[in-house]
Amino acid sequence: MRIGVAALLVGVGTSVAAQSGRVVRGTVTDGGAQPVAGVSILAGSRSVTSDDSGHFRLEAPHRDKLVLDFKRVGFLPTRFTLEGGGDTTLEVLLLATANRIAGVEVTAVRDLAIPLRGFEERMRERQRGAGTGHFITSSEIEASLPTRATQIVANVPSIVVRRMADDHFGIFGKTGAVECPAIVYLDGVRLGAVTETKTDRRGRLIVQRDAAVPIDQYVTPVEIAGVEVYARGMLAPPQFQPPGDPTAGKCAIVVFWTKHGGSSR
Repeated sequence: MRIGVAALLVGVGTSVAAQSGRVVRGTVTDGGAQPVAGVSILAGSRSVTSDDSGHFRLEAPHRDKLVLDFKRVGFLPTRFTLEGGGDTTLEVLLLATANRIAGVEVTAVRDLAIPLRGFEERMRERQRGAGTGHFITSSEIEASLPTRATQIVANVPSIVVRRMADDHFGIFGKTGAVECPAIVYLDGVRLGAVTETKTDRRGRLIVQRDAAVPIDQYVTPVEIAGVEVYARGMLAPPQFQPPGDPTAGKCAIVVFWTKHGGSSR
């Protein structure tokens, strides 16, 4: 399957930079010249999201070199670098990406008209006291006005959100004083897979995982329909317990569902 290539069309208008800084504004559109909402624009520790008209506005010190990352689920990411200077206007073109998935054997027909069926069923079980986990709904997300996906789970018990060395934020599970990078799923797909396995001096298997998954680069708050958090992997449903990863049961599992991708599971 052919995958489109993202392109960036730039029109730069420069004004005399004020002492307070510069303003970078612009519009994000798709291949059909339609505005793209919910695009995450990251510039170091700064982040904004394009509105329903595809517009965005970001402020930064006028002397700083800016590296702008444009990311949205379903589109190829784009990066653009701006040297220090005055106010700048950008026109950004993001092209949709088509991903090939492994073939599956269909053994049953699911009702895809019911969004997030699995999420809602597990949440109801938890409310009845028959399940585990912490559930965050879309209405709760909207009410909290988060600017990053990681902020949505920042106040969940047993979860810690920390700024990473690369200026991104990571989600960590904690058990007492011990912390470890949480295992993160997006629409049922695990992000940040196991990178290395080895044995210690006693012959026990040790699994080395990637550092904390930078979920903010994959999805924006306006796209998220629900989140479920399990303090330890052993408390999560079987489909979220990674096979062949014996350490997964000891750390947190966080599952993000998007409005356009989390049909049911």
